[in-house]
Amino acid sequence: TMPRRKRDTAEAEAAAEAAAAGSNDEEVSGGEDEAEDSGDSSDEADLEMAQADGAEKELQVEFIFTDPAEEDTPYVRSLLAGGSLCTATGADAAGLAATVANQVEVGTMIKADGALFGFLSAVSLQRHRADPSVGRLISLLGSDRVEDGPLRQRLAGLLAPSGGANVGLLLSERMVNTPVQLVPHAVESLHLDLGWAAANAEPAAERASLTFEWLVLLAHVTLDAQAGAESGGAGGSGGGSGGGGGVVRVAHGGEDRLQ
Repeated sequence: TMPRRKRDTAEAEAAAEAAAAGSNDEEVSGGEDEAEDSGDSSDEADLEMAQADGAEKELQVEFIFTDPAEEDTPYVRSLLAGGSLCTATGADAAGLAATVANQVEVGTMIKADGALFGFLSAVSLQRHRADPSVGRLISLLGSDRVEDGPLRQRLAGLLAPSGGANVGLLLSERMVNTPVQLVPHAVESLHLDLGWAAANAEPAAERASLTFEWLVLLAHVTLDAQAGAESGGAGGSGGGSGGGGGVVRVAHGGEDRLQ
């Protein structure tokens, strides 16, 4: 089997940032030893008072990016099952999770203290089209759920069994308490993965399947019917029927930075 590539660069940068932050803290406090000594008792009293008042404490958590691994499967499945994609489409979380966890060449797992907080991956729709969990999503992309007719026809051409393009489906879910500041770094990590896989993945068939021409991101959009009514009931783009409205939230909107 192919050796897993650990993201030494991302972890080294994280460690360097932590070290820099630590050194800055030392520099700030190093020149004030006498003041600290004289104020120890008052600082302790202030701390006790803050704790007594129920003041919030700052919690330091170190997040790392790792390659997917088979043991991540149940945790990826749990995130998918409770996430927007499977909830909105009825997609098979177990099947998609197995595909994500077993694809070590492309994919980023976001972890802290050994727990999986989120992931970002891209799987080939052409390569996995025989997998029922992927086939269902291909069918969805060719259905009237895609209200824009020209776009639907374009997708049908790209996803045709023969003569189509190599389209990658972006899959991403995160726990609600995952810091949003991690998203750009996860996107950058996936971008590096895609470049690495296109040049180095083995065998050649695997490398070809991971050299994507297009990437598709399915996002759950929440609409505010009240906002639409107040603005005259205008529908969304494409003139879809029904009570349109203003967009309140696009699930995982940060991932669209991958270009």
